[in-house]
Amino acid sequence: MSLLIPGCKGLSKAAVLTIRKFTPMVLLYLALGSYHHLQLLERPITIMMEAGRVKVESIWLMIYDVFGRNDFLVHNIGIWLVGVLSYVGFNSIFLLCDVTGYPRAMTKYKIQDNTNSPLELKKLGVMLKTTMFNITVVSPLFTLFFYPMVSRCGAYHKLQLPTFQRFILEFMVFLIAIEIGFYYSHRLLHHPKLYARFHKKHHEWTAPIGAESIYCTVIEMVVSNLAPVAIGPFIMRSHLFVSWVWSATVLLSTTISHSGYHLPFLASPEGHDYHHKKFNKQFGNLGILNLLHETDFEGTIEAERNFTSFSLVPVKEIIPEVKKDK
Repeated sequence: MSLLIPGCKGLSKAAVLTIRKFTPMVLLYLALGSYHHLQLLERPITIMMEAGRVKVESIWLMIYDVFGRNDFLVHNIGIWLVGVLSYVGFNSIFLLCDVTGYPRAMTKYKIQDNTNSPLELKKLGVMLKTTMFNITVVSPLFTLFFYPMVSRCGAYHKLQLPTFQRFILEFMVFLIAIEIGFYYSHRLLHHPKLYARFHKKHHEWTAPIGAESIYCTVIEMVVSNLAPVAIGPFIMRSHLFVSWVWSATVLLSTTISHSGYHLPFLASPEGHDYHHKKFNKQFGNLGILNLLHETDFEGTIEAERNFTSFSLVPVKEIIPEVKKDK
């Protein structure tokens, strides 16, 4: 008799019983072997991570010295520069394609076909006027206002950087904090009594572009963009340098999620792009609270395409939309 098992054409009953008998032993051996090898690698990995930390720490000290080791200046001007440089740098690539249509190879990854092609320059100008105000005025004022509070934490401007393990722990807390902070503040802004006044501006772009990520009212910028990002570092009393890395990471993430392009090797922007198209789904970042509150977009073609692609073939060609019969 032949017994079928997943991934095989067919195996005899004796072969299957033998596999079942020895599989636990093999798995245990592999587990113990892996643990043993990890123990052997623990010291060299620790040495490499420490060497990397020391190198980054030397860069931080150089920056700190540029500001004369003045905590007020390095905190307020430093984080402002990180925001401006990250926003301009990350969005320049996408804006080049949005405005010129080049490189052509990039346009095939556009999520919503025939949108922003060509991009309305007048609409773009209005949008950039607001975003630059938010990043150059609102953001530094927010930082300045909360500086007295965060400076009392005593961990923001230490000369020594945290260990790599501490860095990872803090980033995990940051992710949880921004998921909670952004989801609920964002969903609150969709309340009928608040939407038109505070959030509708951001949804003028039903097919978003990267630079539009911070196109919003001042209230939304503070409540839904800046505060959720700041909560994590404040809770963890994070080093200022870690906060800089976190801020740059968030700006990169929101640029990609608003970009309108599902590019290979990058995080999928399908979820937030769908939110701009439909308004009432996908309020969060990680998707945890979307699932909990049933505001996810499961059952849609966009949800099927919501993964990081490692193929140069556009995701919309890998998973094409099925045309319904008339």
